[in-house]
Amino acid sequence: MASFSNPLLFSKHFKIAPDELAKAGLIDPFLTVDTRLFIDPILLDKCSNKIISEEAYKAFRKYFENVIRLLAISKKEGDAAWRAAQNQFNLREAPANGLGYGRSDRPGTSRPEEIRNAILRTAKEIIELGSQDPEMISLMGFFEEKVGADTISDLTSRIIEPQLAKLTHEFCTPLGITLKTSDTSPDIPLPHYTSANGKERAIVLVPADIVRELPMANDWSDIEAAIDANAAIRARVNHLLAGITRPKVDDLKKAVREAALQSKELFEAFIAAIKENAAYYDPNSDVLGYYTLRRILGSKEYELKSNKKYEIEKGIDEIHRVVNDTMDMFKHHVEKGNLWEALWIDDKPKKERAAQLIYFAITDCFCKANDIDISPEANMGGGPIDFKYSKGYSARVLVEMKRSSGTVVHGYKEQLEIYKDASRTSHGVFVVLDYGDLGKKLTTIQAIRDALLESGEPASEIVVIDATQKISASKRK
Repeated sequence: MASFSNPLLFSKHFKIAPDELAKAGLIDPFLTVDTRLFIDPILLDKCSNKIISEEAYKAFRKYFENVIRLLAISKKEGDAAWRAAQNQFNLREAPANGLGYGRSDRPGTSRPEEIRNAILRTAKEIIELGSQDPEMISLMGFFEEKVGADTISDLTSRIIEPQLAKLTHEFCTPLGITLKTSDTSPDIPLPHYTSANGKERAIVLVPADIVRELPMANDWSDIEAAIDANAAIRARVNHLLAGITRPKVDDLKKAVREAALQSKELFEAFIAAIKENAAYYDPNSDVLGYYTLRRILGSKEYELKSNKKYEIEKGIDEIHRVVNDTMDMFKHHVEKGNLWEALWIDDKPKKERAAQLIYFAITDCFCKANDIDISPEANMGGGPIDFKYSKGYSARVLVEMKRSSGTVVHGYKEQLEIYKDASRTSHGVFVVLDYGDLGKKLTTIQAIRDALLESGEPASEIVVIDATQKISASKRK
């Protein structure tokens, strides 16, 4: 979850119905924060929007055909052809589309030169195998340790920027949304947004069926089907991973790279298998809760607005009261209402992020009304804590949220304490989402808390929320 406050949807800012975007197959983006979804170039030619599946896909292939042509004639790294390929392979900031790892006000990030060179070196290696398929660039996240989802997504966004601008213009014009050209959009009039710091930027919209929650290379379960599609690749990967009980992402990338780059035939078979198994982020399952958050922010269904006032100047106790009140509301809607439904996909719990985003929608209302800083996923030096509430330097309360199937005991005993120490606060709240498999973990962490209190030491509060599946509220007697 990106760090943000005052989440503002495109539809709300430009005063259009969210359904208009849904009917057009477009994402309703936040204007004040990036959503951790990424454009996957492998999905371009599958897109239902012909501007993307035909024009953008063609532009993407042509761009990399030029890069590959230069790499093919390069004799050594650093020669004229290599430098020309570097210049062509530009990793500058992508257009503002509301996706990626951005923070508040969605600033862009630059890509270090070493990432660009790593991609070019691997591309050169593939070319020397005999393959010149421009879609090889789509797979760099499989092979290179430092090439992440945001790198490939931003690169793709920049290449297909004219097509994204075109479909945005065509969508906005009949709805009467104000459009204009600017330095960031000199050719096609686009909607613009001015952030709190006064910076104006053009906005492009993105089809929902070309984005993924993570690149396939970062989720081993996603690429098993691609590996299994070819016996030689499968055997090589299994051999390279033999003896590794719990392989890390880096181990998996190394194994996949060595297996797929054995020959031109195996590499091209790997590309074909990946394309066949690629799938976009499904709004119906919504495993991360992004579409649920948009629905909550755009409706009055859960009555999340708060007019409560807190005397924050009194210090930490009032911050605690805010946290407890927001948690009570979240707990009520999950346990007594239908909000639990947003935490499940059929018979499987969604990822923790879904619950975190929904809780944020609740707590943000309280914090805005009382000028309290709420920072989701704030990095406290020991890692990212789920939420940090603060007013000034000394009044800080940290909140960590865990699924019952996760590392509950470690999270309470070690993880939250590290965050508290890094933040120089003794105030923490540990939230357990009980999906029915909590077992003896609650007894264990309650015993840890009791022992700390008996010895006179501060201990984080424990909140348990019953997130199990229930009968719909409309069917209850």
